[in-house]
Amino acid sequence: MNVLNLFKKYGCKNTLRIALSLMIENLANSMIENFDNEFQKLFTEMTEIAFEYVDNNSNEVDAIYVIGLIESGYFYKSFYQINGILVKSHKVNTVSKMQYDISKDRAFSLLKLGMELLEKTETLFVNDDREVPTMLKLIYYPQTGRFESDFSYDKTFSNSKTKTAQDVYEGWFNEIEKELSIK
Repeated sequence: MNVLNLFKKYGCKNTLRIALSLMIENLANSMIENFDNEFQKLFTEMTEIAFEYVDNNSNEVDAIYVIGLIESGYFYKSFYQINGILVKSHKVNTVSKMQYDISKDRAFSLLKLGMELLEKTETLFVNDDREVPTMLKLIYYPQTGRFESDFSYDKTFSNSKTKTAQDVYEGWFNEIEKELSIK
């Protein structure tokens, strides 16, 4: 309904209130949509850089697992299911026919890019006055294009005297390994 029709139907004061209300609603919807789009771009990039690490090999890569932790800093790591075998990033060449550049420089570049994306994620949430997730678990299945995500807002390690971000990563790796062995 346009403003002229509102004016005719409700009078001047009510028309202004309704028009402002509609403008605010449209702006809010636009902001929410913008936030959602930006967040989706960030976690897509987190997955894409992990897939690029294995040269986008959708023939052999069954699944890509990415974990991001935002607690006392940033922690980003990935692991893979290649030819039915679950492996950490430094072991991908042991199970793949295709061989990848898994040099320290490339591995550190992957981690650095991932941590930068986590920092951008935190900034996005803070700037939108939203609670920042502490853990992001992303799974991408290149052969089907299926994508799964799980976000948590609970502290995973920073409130523990002994548990580390690496322990959280190892725990998820072991959990997936156990799930795959049951199948």
